[in-house]
Amino acid sequence: MRKALLLFAVLGLAGSLWAADPIIGTWKLNVAKSDMSAIAPGLPPPKQETVVYREVGDNLIEMSDGLLTSNKWTWPRQGGIAKREPPLPEQMLYIETLVEPGHWFATILRNGKQTNFYKKTIDKDRKTMRQTFNGVDSQGKPFERLFVYEKQ
Repeated sequence: MRKALLLFAVLGLAGSLWAADPIIGTWKLNVAKSDMSAIAPGLPPPKQETVVYREVGDNLIEMSDGLLTSNKWTWPRQGGIAKREPPLPEQMLYIETLVEPGHWFATILRNGKQTNFYKKTIDKDRKTMRQTFNGVDSQGKPFERLFVYEKQ
């Protein structure tokens, strides 16, 4: 009996390690709670946005957005280089880094230099996602934007 309970406990723990990241789902931008003068300098802030994260196959996460144009991003579930449809320009690289489920960093490189950085965190209640976006504008001046999303 003890061996059976131990086996179920181990299997339950292993299952929780493979459970879906809390980022999986549909998220709607709460413009009122977000702090942004623009998506990036020179671009107007969005009036609304819905982002969908889903698991694709065994090892990929896919994000679809409609912020400026409809983009589809995919990256390895444990983090790695992301691919976008339509493709990014050759000199750009987007890397997602999983810190722990519900806590991601995304780094954007241009010509090998980091230009932008996202920090994505899901609150413990799994209902709110905050994305802090840091970057440098074309004059080299740093900026920061906060996007607050609510799970639908």
